[in-house]
Amino acid sequence: MKMLHYWGMVKQRRRSQEIALMETKKKKEESEDLDGSFDPPGTKIIIDYAKIRSMDKSPLERVKNLTTEEYELYLLADAGIEHYAFLNYLSATYGDHRHFTDIGTRVVASSVAVGSNLKSPVWTFDLPTSYERQQAFRGDTEEEWQTKAHDIGLNVTFHNLDLMKASNEELKKYLDTWFVLLDTFHQPDTVPFEREFFQRMLDIGFKGILCLDDIHLNHEMKKWWNEVQDGAEGGGYRTYDITEIGHYSGTGLVDFSGKVTVNKS
Repeated sequence: MKMLHYWGMVKQRRRSQEIALMETKKKKEESEDLDGSFDPPGTKIIIDYAKIRSMDKSPLERVKNLTTEEYELYLLADAGIEHYAFLNYLSATYGDHRHFTDIGTRVVASSVAVGSNLKSPVWTFDLPTSYERQQAFRGDTEEEWQTKAHDIGLNVTFHNLDLMKASNEELKKYLDTWFVLLDTFHQPDTVPFEREFFQRMLDIGFKGILCLDDIHLNHEMKKWWNEVQDGAEGGGYRTYDITEIGHYSGTGLVDFSGKVTVNKS
């Protein structure tokens, strides 16, 4: 009887191991299927205002020393004042192994916020001549900053290049994910980077979600946001003004995927 019981336990253990291996293999295959995909995870991306307003800020607390002291306050500000609570929500709720793309590095605040799930890598882009991010290092070298980031599990890759000079194939590689944050010049007429970059996203067939910051900041941004909204039907996307839980100066989503649902209740 003891031997029968023993072999029964062995078989049960083996079966449990087989099931675990099958589940691991399935997850790996699902993960690999997403590589190179603009498609947001799941069937819906729900922008839930109540959940965003009540999000646990401890993930942001964990990364706050990786931006400037001034931006620590902004990073921890409530939704509707700053957009970092929204990025924290998006990261925690929907982040997968694919990278988030942050265009406009500045002092790395958006990058650390959207990477705060400590699972999704962040690729952040700035011009070749810009090293504004050094302010976030607080006297450390970039290597020392990266060591601190890696110690807590944050994965941020800095890119200094002119994306408008990148080939379509290169641009597809950089935007080879489902969520892109665009927060740069805010002068789409005078310095038309946002306008031209948006057109390039259309040209390469981006099908994820684009987040635009500061859409109500000034006359040029308001005008351009209206143009983006007017072009939605022809461009095959939908737009959402989520300023209430984003940045007080305006936060807009451009959904190329058709998966975004906004829940304001």
